[in-house]
Amino acid sequence: MEKDGCENCVLLLKRIEELEKRLLAYENAHTPPSKQRGQRHYPKPENSSGNRGAPLGHTGTTRKEPEPNEHKTLSLEHCPKCSTELGEPQRVERRIIEEIPEPKPLRIIEFSVPHYWCTNCAKEVIATDPELPKEGNLGNNLLTQIVLAKYEERLPCRKIESLLDRQYKLKLTASTILDVTRRVAQQLQPIYNRIQQEIGSSDRCNADETGSKLNGKKYWLWLFMSTTSVLFLFRKRREAKVIREVLGEDYSGILNCDGLKAYRTIVRLVQRCWAHLLREAKFLAQKHKGQAKVLYDSLIELFEEMKGKLISVEKAMEKMSLFLTIAKAYQELRKFAVLIENGLEHWFTCLKYENVEPTNNRAEQQLREFVIQRKIYPTFRSEEGMKTAEVIMSALATWKLRGLNVFAMLRQVLSS
Repeated sequence: MEKDGCENCVLLLKRIEELEKRLLAYENAHTPPSKQRGQRHYPKPENSSGNRGAPLGHTGTTRKEPEPNEHKTLSLEHCPKCSTELGEPQRVERRIIEEIPEPKPLRIIEFSVPHYWCTNCAKEVIATDPELPKEGNLGNNLLTQIVLAKYEERLPCRKIESLLDRQYKLKLTASTILDVTRRVAQQLQPIYNRIQQEIGSSDRCNADETGSKLNGKKYWLWLFMSTTSVLFLFRKRREAKVIREVLGEDYSGILNCDGLKAYRTIVRLVQRCWAHLLREAKFLAQKHKGQAKVLYDSLIELFEEMKGKLISVEKAMEKMSLFLTIAKAYQELRKFAVLIENGLEHWFTCLKYENVEPTNNRAEQQLREFVIQRKIYPTFRSEEGMKTAEVIMSALATWKLRGLNVFAMLRQVLSS
């Protein structure tokens, strides 16, 4: 009888451990509120230190009044109610409005394209024009609008169909719109290749990754970002092979990243993301209180000292080692202690080198656009569609990072 009781206890403990692992998928620092189960009351947001609204003395900003390029003068001869003659106006009010033009009909252009034979080159030479696309019968302005509608405005194909029909009475199918993005990506491929080369030769880089799907199967979207370029790659796995593909075997720059071990096995100078660390610490502080709250507050204090360059590397390491010892002493903080200890020397690279941020927020902000689009397009249907997306997304994000007009740049590439 006693033996049966022991066996039941073992089975019960195993069952509890299994359920705790399953529950961890819905209760952790990175689970959004929409995915959390069984939580009716979320932690109260922290109060900000200041009052709402603009600070005292703030001058504010307003849009500049546009210069009119069209004039209309209004007049009335008789009262619209009683038909009495009105005479001269008592005063004239000046109003400026901004209006969009009426939808215009499509430009339907017929090109006569002569083909010549060059006797010197011994081959055919064809006349070209910037408005003549390299493939298909849709113009470059139209190609640009379709690509930006999909990747900047996040419109599904059926919405792009509706938009083009309403604005220009142009009937296109969803398959045609997808084919447009494929053709544009082919022309952007040389730019994509240059971006990858620039990332590999940069002296500062941010990297991050997030989940994606191809026909329901798990894939990863990788992001590598320098000060002037942004590169997206879709790959099947979250492994070191992808990092080598972009940064090479001996990357000599400084890499901001999360806790993925593969980064540290390839890159020597790594700055671990403090935003991830503090997010985990805050979650534990809200869940366990007590010593977890003390640890979180201490990490916040150390983070502020690092941002202000008010502490040396040696002193920071000394404090972090103390926090690690404390975390190991408490059961609920031991996994967090492992997070701190893994790559302990990489938490303070920003104190050793100038212009290195302690967080990886730049990369996370670049991934945010895709995370939103992932809600609209939950899965890719083909590897070609995935490749199209990584090329177009990289070009658009790079141009925006450089402060360039994405419409003008895309149209210029298509017209060249």
